[in-house]
Amino acid sequence: MVKANAYGLGLKPVAKCLWQNGCREFFVATLAEGIALRAVLGEATIYVLSGAVAGSVEMFVTHGMIPVLNTPSQVAAWQGQPGAAAVHVDTGMARLGLQWEEAEKILQSIDFPLTLLISHFARADEVQHAFSALQKQRFFSLCRTLQGAGRTGRQLRISLCNSAAILDGLCQPDSETEHLGRGGIAVYGGNPFHNQPNPMAAVVKLEGQIVQVRTVDSGQAVGYGGTYVANDRTRIAIVGVGYADGVPRLLSNRGRVFVNGKFSPIIGRISMDLLQIDVSNCEAQEGDWVEVFGRTISIDECASHAETLSYEILTGIGRRPDPSYINEPLS
Repeated sequence: MVKANAYGLGLKPVAKCLWQNGCREFFVATLAEGIALRAVLGEATIYVLSGAVAGSVEMFVTHGMIPVLNTPSQVAAWQGQPGAAAVHVDTGMARLGLQWEEAEKILQSIDFPLTLLISHFARADEVQHAFSALQKQRFFSLCRTLQGAGRTGRQLRISLCNSAAILDGLCQPDSETEHLGRGGIAVYGGNPFHNQPNPMAAVVKLEGQIVQVRTVDSGQAVGYGGTYVANDRTRIAIVGVGYADGVPRLLSNRGRVFVNGKFSPIIGRISMDLLQIDVSNCEAQEGDWVEVFGRTISIDECASHAETLSYEILTGIGRRPDPSYINEPLS
């Protein structure tokens, strides 16, 4: 999964890294994302999750991309095309996809090569949830029906597992089915599970540099709106990152950062370009670098304090931070 600018981390460098490590099939959300990826990886197999409507079929053909068809009208728009398409079956999530009750009839009528049959777990992040078993039963029942009818022969490929399902072993396909997992948040270091420890290592770090250190007296308000008032004489540092850089504003007065081996609380409101931290307990100085999230403060902890998900934290990273890409573990 490299949609949303590779989860906010940069489509070009991430896609190239994945290609160099053996990945040949990629998923994006929109046609525009697919065209951008094709410019980076000319030989990749690219699936576009939003599918193809009648007016976009020619663009899919021109750029050699595979639509993931989600509705009867999208299937109809692709009829007669020599190129392959994937089809998404909704097995209970009530989001994109053909309703599973109608999917068999529609799939029996297609006249184009079916390269991949897709569904998506709604609750795979909740390990051993019964709804995942129900979705799996519905999906594989459809697969067996299609193969039994000879519509797809023995070449039917399926893609059902997201990050959590891959790691939990939800799909152990039979010998007649090739399974293509769709690794997403786990690739980018986020915890794919709701109720389990994160098995993944951190792969991204957002830092800001201290631009000023100052001392405020007891009773002094800090930041916009005076939402934080010092109880004692307090040494604070102003860090040159804010919500324009991807630091959630909801971390105001509740999040923390890591600087010079110490955790320091965020105090006052986070502004567009700056945030304030209490550095009374550490030797922070102007020019020191501060970790907002990374190896020490996980993106999931950051997301929890901001009442959101790691997905939103990653995709919310602004364009202003100057990225550096390294092929080694985070320090």
